[in-house]
Amino acid sequence: MSTETKNFEFSGGIKKVSLGLMLVGIFAFAMSFFLDKYVGWVDFYVMALYFTTISLSGIYWLSLTGVIQASWMTPYKRVVEAMTSFLPISFMMFIGMCFGLHKIYEWTHKDIVMNDPILRGKVAWLNEPRFIGTMIVMFLLWIGISVIFKRFSERMDGQNGVAAANNLVGFSAISLVVFAFTVSIFAFDWVMSVEPHWFSTIFGVYIFAGIATSGLAFITIAVIKLKDWGYFGDAVNENHLHDLGKWMFGMSVFWAYIWVSQYILIWYANIPEETEYYVLRHNHWNALFIFNFCINFGLPFFVLMTRKAKRSPKVLMFVAFAILIGHYIDMYVMLAPKVFEHHNLHISGNGILQALQVLGGFGLFIFVVGRSLSKRNLMAVKDPTFSEGSHLHQ
Repeated sequence: MSTETKNFEFSGGIKKVSLGLMLVGIFAFAMSFFLDKYVGWVDFYVMALYFTTISLSGIYWLSLTGVIQASWMTPYKRVVEAMTSFLPISFMMFIGMCFGLHKIYEWTHKDIVMNDPILRGKVAWLNEPRFIGTMIVMFLLWIGISVIFKRFSERMDGQNGVAAANNLVGFSAISLVVFAFTVSIFAFDWVMSVEPHWFSTIFGVYIFAGIATSGLAFITIAVIKLKDWGYFGDAVNENHLHDLGKWMFGMSVFWAYIWVSQYILIWYANIPEETEYYVLRHNHWNALFIFNFCINFGLPFFVLMTRKAKRSPKVLMFVAFAILIGHYIDMYVMLAPKVFEHHNLHISGNGILQALQVLGGFGLFIFVVGRSLSKRNLMAVKDPTFSEGSHLHQ
């Protein structure tokens, strides 16, 4: 079996493309803010949340595979570790977002809160010092966890690899608990509080489902492209792609299960303060609302149903790109409608600017992840679980 340990070379075409996309994104954001500052802040906020969720998924998958001592991800776990390198950039983006809180959240306006008994009852939690303080603590936790995972990875490549692998189990269990708790706060604070009168007790699970699925989609694309460029050797093969295909299929179904559970229960109960969330989206965003469900569930479900599809790089790439597009639409449909209704706004540039912003965001994301990936051996061949993971069979 070929397990050449050459480093990933982040140079040439991919570096130039990522820089070019970043310039496109900067132009698109500048145009969006120029056309309407409220729409500009919504676009920026959606972008920050979108790439934070993809980066955060790295912590989840490293924690999950660590706590159950799974080896199937070991041959390409450097990709997952590199994804978490974007978290400091996300942190800076959210620091920037603090200047736009008044454009997004109505609970930041004291005059509105004072005249709203529901918001007055939530002021102990929904206030700016607590909101910003919690954000800083969560990012420090996430960045710290990502650094520790990389250190564990380096130790597992050394002479005491088995001992490090055993210690990783305990840390992964702690990391998984921290991840679950902080993602729930993330969901309630940054997304659900855009509509502070509305609430859903499973909203944290819904956000988690999107995080896990979109992260898998990016991992799948990265693994396939790196394999095409001559990396991994025989250590990654169609059995690993089959595994990723099964995970994407399963997580998209899980996402749909939470989506339907939340929607059906709220719609059937027909309680006004709950159904307002979906009434708004049905009245003005219905086409995008339905398309969101189709692209995030319908397409992966039917396309990845067969074994052959899960082992096809072209099919997996198509589905993974669709999921990433769907995840962005999902974030936009969660955040924009209430802000747009409040300020009587419309999407700037007919959605073209938003598409360019996504491309620009991926340029930045690929640049950060690519640079991180190039600083270490692409494959952890000395990892105690590498041999088992590279001999995966489906």
